[in-house]
Amino acid sequence: MAYYILKRLLAMIPTLLGVAVLIFVLLRIVPGDVVEARYLGQGSQFQSQELMDLERKKLGLDQPLWTQFTTWMAGLARLDFGLSMWTGSPITEEIKLRFALSLQLAIMASIFAQLLAIPLGILAALKQDTWVDYAVRVFSIAGLAMPSFWLGILMILTMLIVFKWVPPMVFTPLWVNPWENLAQLIWPALAVGYRYSAVGTRMMRSAMLEVLREDYIRTARAKGLWLKLILARHALKNAILPVLTVMSLEFAFLLGGLVVTEQVFNLNGLGMLFVEAIARRDYTLTQALVMLVATFFLIVNFVVDIAYAWLDPRIRYR
Repeated sequence: MAYYILKRLLAMIPTLLGVAVLIFVLLRIVPGDVVEARYLGQGSQFQSQELMDLERKKLGLDQPLWTQFTTWMAGLARLDFGLSMWTGSPITEEIKLRFALSLQLAIMASIFAQLLAIPLGILAALKQDTWVDYAVRVFSIAGLAMPSFWLGILMILTMLIVFKWVPPMVFTPLWVNPWENLAQLIWPALAVGYRYSAVGTRMMRSAMLEVLREDYIRTARAKGLWLKLILARHALKNAILPVLTVMSLEFAFLLGGLVVTEQVFNLNGLGMLFVEAIARRDYTLTQALVMLVATFFLIVNFVVDIAYAWLDPRIRYR
């Protein structure tokens, strides 16, 4: 196991290097840069080619691409993301507060999704082709059909019209004021969590139905074991493996993929920062965000692979 863990950790290095090369090249292929986005895009009179070239020189955009890339990679090796080309502020400061918001929202939404998906999926499998199964399937299909941002709009309208109350519009960290923090984030977490619980519910139902038809489950039932014991010790750990994979990937996606939902609930998270960085052609900030999300995906996949061996004793890594 130790050798496998070391090998997986070392395999992350070429993966991240490939991501770095790809995002660096793609950003330079897109027409325009931060200088044009800052001045020409806003209708400014700052259109002198000499002044624009001087501005690019200050930002290091006049250097050869290989020099820009090596400078950026040297900073990454020191865990230094550099400065934002748009604001001039350290990228670490730009990301820090937004990362805390997006990470907390992703964790809350994932917990809510799993609390819905696993029990409902098991229940639907045990009550296959009954009204309970049909009700769970309708519930899950409705979650797939409704976008999370649309559900969020309905939540806000309901709270405003019925209860004459709206969630706080300014983010408050959990350690500063837990009540205001949860009052703001619980609603987008419920909207997003319900959307992603639908996928987990259908996956859990299918996996549980497959496991319940296995010979060892029939043998356990023939021996007279309690159904709860069979589900807890034998069926659940095997059926939850594909669900764990799907939910973990969705958790990683939630970190930076909730742009519209963040706009609905006025959340200034990583999704909004992504859009702003790309619109402003802020190369350094966009590159840092992509590398952050890519690293998060790799870590989540690594943790899930290790969890496989714990959930299923038949899996051994050598």
